[in-house]
Amino acid sequence: MIRPEDVFKARVKSVLRPGRKRENFDSTAGPLDGSKATEIVPKSDASDPRYFKSVVSGMRQKSSELLFAIPDNRIAWKKDAVDRGLQIVRENNCRLVYATAPPFSSLLVGREIAMRAGLPLVIDFRDPWTRVPWGPRNKSWLANRWVARLEKKCVTDASAVVLNTPELENDFVTHYSQQPREKFSSIPNGFDPEIKLRIDSYTESRSSAEESGATGSTVQESGGAMRLLHPGSVYRNRDPRPIIDAIAKLHRSGLSVFLEQIGFCDDNFDLKNYAIEKGVGDLVEVKPAVPHDEMLRRMAKVDGFVLLQPGTALQVPGKLFEMLLFRKPILAICVPGAVSSIVQRYQIGTIAEAGNVDQIANAIRQISKGNSLPSLWDEAQKRFDGQQLTKEMASVFDCVSNAAEGLSDL
Repeated sequence: MIRPEDVFKARVKSVLRPGRKRENFDSTAGPLDGSKATEIVPKSDASDPRYFKSVVSGMRQKSSELLFAIPDNRIAWKKDAVDRGLQIVRENNCRLVYATAPPFSSLLVGREIAMRAGLPLVIDFRDPWTRVPWGPRNKSWLANRWVARLEKKCVTDASAVVLNTPELENDFVTHYSQQPREKFSSIPNGFDPEIKLRIDSYTESRSSAEESGATGSTVQESGGAMRLLHPGSVYRNRDPRPIIDAIAKLHRSGLSVFLEQIGFCDDNFDLKNYAIEKGVGDLVEVKPAVPHDEMLRRMAKVDGFVLLQPGTALQVPGKLFEMLLFRKPILAICVPGAVSSIVQRYQIGTIAEAGNVDQIANAIRQISKGNSLPSLWDEAQKRFDGQQLTKEMASVFDCVSNAAEGLSDL
């Protein structure tokens, strides 16, 4: 599968390097950008010809970004999107414009439609834009300054700014302290109620199978080990190896824990061989990504989940909301922030610091013993139900449109 961003990169390279044959892009190369591994050249060795090549390559990337990808590589659709949006406004007597990001170019589209149509604008950040914990999104200081100005314009011109965690809301309120406090609110992500119905059927099927003794368990599953599943990709700072270290430590103490990793796994982790080296190769299984429905069925068969969210206190991965539908304990490996707040608020699992083997081992042991406090599964599911969250967003729309109509009557 060729992704839009891969095609965009190929077009940029053909413009900047005319006459050269286009490169083939492998959309399976990685989880985020499709980039291939590059050889790191020490910057201090300027005599190395590879150093000059890396400098030129870096300049080319920064130039192409400034020319074609501010704020992101979806900006090329802005003109057509604005034209189509204005047509929709004219044909449907719209009362406001709603734009959600990422991609952040959609905020620029929404802002221009709102300005040209004379309508109020509501913008919705599902991720931080310019103040991201892992560092700037853009490659050059000039691009980052430019993008910061774009974010400020969008926030300033919006009638309401919606963030998806209270932590991200606080970040925006602090950064844009000159803006009215009531402009900002948080509405979390959640789950589709239709998915809940499917998950309920899968968990009921498992309960029936266990009662009849026909669980279809694998050899590892029938060995008495507690089964944990990480459903998703592991790469960069989402390093699962400390979990393997914790499993090895627990195994030496007499507690067996079986870990399934389903999804893209960075080859640099060499996870299966790492587990073998640690003496727990039979307690770790690494599988490629599977279709979503198959993943849900697999999640119904395990005893608990692993959630890796290191390095950011502002965001909550969407898989957390699906996990809580299974009513199984969650091992959240994260920093204090949005994820830990949910886990602690609803008592749905344990928390450990990324890379801290002792904390991870203790958290797993705590899960194996069971929660001493009642988990608030019903309350959590009610809070993150997609229908309820849609009603909250509709309330924001009503407030904004009513305020705009009230001003127009003056």
